[in-house]
This record gives sequence, structure tokens and C-alpha cells, in this order.
Amino acid sequence: MSKSNIAARRGRPADPQARAKRRSQILEAAHRCFARKGFHLTTTAEISAEAEISVAGLYQYFPSKDDLILALIELDLAESVGLIEVLMASENFFDGAESILLLAMQDERQQAMSRLRLEIIAEASRKPEIAEIAISCDQRFTTAMVRAVTLAQAKGQIASSVDPYELTIAFNCIMDGLFGRICLPGYARAQLVTACVDMMRRAAVPI
Repeated sequence: MSKSNIAARRGRPADPQARAKRRSQILEAAHRCFARKGFHLTTTAEISAEAEISVAGLYQYFPSKDDLILALIELDLAESVGLIEVLMASENFFDGAESILLLAMQDERQQAMSRLRLEIIAEASRKPEIAEIAISCDQRFTTAMVRAVTLAQAKGQIASSVDPYELTIAFNCIMDGLFGRICLPGYARAQLVTACVDMMRRAAVPI
């Protein structure tokens, strides 16, 4: 029997593009399931049903729930770095940040991801392998954000006296708090965004 036939019988596409698409579908299904019930209450059977794949087929892509969590951390990083690229293309750093964040506050997927980030932090505090990936992704995000701050400084939008790394760390911490709060009902999200961005603007814009 050919390798392609064996792969087909096992439920794993032999074509790399088909496999990548299937992997993405599983990740999106896991994202929805985890957002609804959390990591610990979600079963692999539920993820498989959401992804319309057998449990055995799921394990061929992700041998455990931890592997799914690690992949979601990487996916979140890629999406976040993509937003930084949008920010760097904006005419003004803080105006661009505010626009991006306001859109994120209205995005149901971003709201779901915010809930998952809280769970990821909790998992990272218990599992070194998850902590390692989470820290690595945070470092890569920080590197990308420092580039954006440095570019804004070159445009005269952020004071040259501001340390790009320190501003980035402050920005990251504020954003963690912001996205943590949108997990709770009742907050006026637009006001939260405006308050955070305006505070950063006053601290960093040249006088």
C-alpha cells in the first residue's frame, strides 16, 4: 500500500497544503471549545467533534491538549505581530494603537482569545513547558513592539528620551490588564481603551 493511501486511511492528508489546512481547522475548533469551557473542562472528544475529525485523527496532529495549547500560543503571537505591522504602517503610533484596540474590543474572537490568555498564564504557572513557550513568544512580541516604538520615535511621535524597551514593557502590562478586563461583563470597553492609550500618549509624546 502506498504512503498516500496509508495516510488517507489514517485520516491525515498526505498533501502538505491539505495537512496545514486541516491543522488550522483543528486549532480553530480547539480555540472555540477552550473559549467556551476552558482547558480543563474541554475534552479531546469535544474538540474532535467541533473539528469534524476522529479522536485518532486529532492525535496525529496534536498528541495532547498541551500541544494544542502550545500551538494556540504561537498562533496568538503571529496574530499579535501582524497587528504590530499594521501599527507600524499607521500615520500616528497612538492613533493607530487606539484604532486597533477599539476594533479588537468589538471582535468576538479577540474576546475569546483574551479569556484563553488568562488560562494560558495559569497553565504556564504550573507547567514549565508551557511557560517556556509563553515566555519565548512574549519576548518575540516585545522585540517586534520595540521596533514599532523606535520607528515612531524616528517620526517624532514619541519622545527621544523615552527608552523603547521600557515603554514596550509598560505598554504590554497595560494591555494585559485591558484584555483581562474585557473578559468581565459590564465594562465600557471604548472608555477603557481611550484611558489606556491617552495615558501612554501623555507619558511618551514630545512636549
